[in-house]
Amino acid sequence: MNWIDWIGYAGSVLVAVSLMMSAIVRLRVLNLAGALLFTAYGALVGAMPVLVVNGLIVVVNVVFLVRLARTRNDFFELVPMHDPGNPYLRRFLEFHEDDIRSLFPHFDIDALEAPVVVFILRDLMPAGLVVCAPDGNNTLRVELDYVLPAYRDFKCARWFYDEWGPRLAALGFDRFMARTGAGVHRTYLQRMGYEAIPEMGDGWYTRPTTIAV
Repeated sequence: MNWIDWIGYAGSVLVAVSLMMSAIVRLRVLNLAGALLFTAYGALVGAMPVLVVNGLIVVVNVVFLVRLARTRNDFFELVPMHDPGNPYLRRFLEFHEDDIRSLFPHFDIDALEAPVVVFILRDLMPAGLVVCAPDGNNTLRVELDYVLPAYRDFKCARWFYDEWGPRLAALGFDRFMARTGAGVHRTYLQRMGYEAIPEMGDGWYTRPTTIAV
């Protein structure tokens, strides 16, 4: 197998992976990359149908990505749930239980005393849910930080911390604290400004409710 074949295989992999993406931007970007490789492959082997079709796909993806960049202006809103027994909250947790369990296997809202619960709305759609529990010393322990797969581009998380953090600080909470054992979640926490707490052991992270920019 020569290097030209590898270009074709790489294009196939990227196109296949793009079809597994639920987030439209990621789908378009990966599909664009795959189509670019297929276009190059078609040119190198002299396969005009492959070149033409994938060249068209490249153009379509670029047009959609530019359109998304120009028109996408998400509207975010935070909606607190003061009653942990709220029927909609319970239905949301039930409906997304399998996905939530895969990310937060030990989450149990009924085991929390006086939880702080807030929905993250994105274009008025319930895109995420955060559940925290007071943990003494002006600390909120993040028990659930869940976002629907289609919205996992960090925008919901950034909005939550930028908007809700100052509100919690005004209520006397100085910091968030979270525990994780998963590499992906660990990376996410660090990206959100969390830092490790070595004295509490591996997996514990914290960040102030407000971070100066």
